[in-house]
Amino acid sequence: MAHVIIIGASTGGLPTAYDIRKTLGKAHRVTVVSNTDIFHFVPSNPWVEVGWRNPKDTTFLISRQ
Repeated sequence: MAHVIIIGASTGGLPTAYDIRKTLGKAHRVTVVSNTDIFHFVPSNPWVEVGWRNPKDTTFLISRQ
């Protein structure tokens, strides 16, 4: 059994964790280490600033699976 640890849950770390989980399967462990429990899609900040998106549209709670 492999145990992959990914440091950072932003636009690089979180998608990587999902891809690794899909590739390795549930027999292996994938751990994401983050300083927050919320994913924030940083490239959308300009949309929020000008009112094209609401902050709720660009963030979500990172859940344990």
